[in-house]
Amino acid sequence: MENRRKSSRPEWLEFSHLLGQRLRKLRKHAGLTQTQVAEFLGKPGPGGKSWVCQLEKGSLHEVSINNVVRFIRACGADVGEITDVVDAYVKRPTITEERVRQQVAEVAAGLPLSERARVEYYDLSRRPKTGRPETPEQQCERRVRQARGQVRAIQWERRLHRVWNDVLNELRIGCSDPLAIHLGAYGRKVFGALRRTRKARPVWRQKALAKLDTWAQEHGLPPEPFTRMKQAVIALFADMERKGELD
Repeated sequence: MENRRKSSRPEWLEFSHLLGQRLRKLRKHAGLTQTQVAEFLGKPGPGGKSWVCQLEKGSLHEVSINNVVRFIRACGADVGEITDVVDAYVKRPTITEERVRQQVAEVAAGLPLSERARVEYYDLSRRPKTGRPETPEQQCERRVRQARGQVRAIQWERRLHRVWNDVLNELRIGCSDPLAIHLGAYGRKVFGALRRTRKARPVWRQKALAKLDTWAQEHGLPPEPFTRMKQAVIALFADMERKGELD
């Protein structure tokens, strides 16, 4: 087990502490004193006892795998007794990864638990589009930027959901009605078209919205509810744009 600086590797300190606790438990279960274990390890005298004490406290700067195995052997135990502790450390994210995850969690901190989980899952499952190698700093910046984008998208979804509810109440349509489901999907498409053409020429926005006018006909549904939903989403988008909520 290689030497790791305490100041830069706090997870190593935690691992050392947990490993020391487990070794101490094995020693006591075997009915051995720290002095007896130290002698078995070839470290007789007060210095050896002190070394075992530090090992069990997790305060040693460096511990060799050989000494840990011999400690376990002295206790008549099996290496499997510490497998879970070692596996938890080996599989733990690096310091850099933990730092990025913490920053992503801070970005999503204002959201409800389920939505925070969405942002964190998106962060772990998303990969860079370019496929080019990234420095740790670049990766951190990208992932935090993507997390902020996800938080904004979730906030936009909330606003859209409120508009959807208002339209359903206005038209007296139940939430479980198939028409309501189509209206929700249509509202998201209108919002998406507005976003894509936000900085384009007005003619491109008109064309994008015009393509959606056939939605009701394609699904064999009355056009009036969709016209009302479109108007409501356009009004919402204009309000959000005016307040700077889309930047």
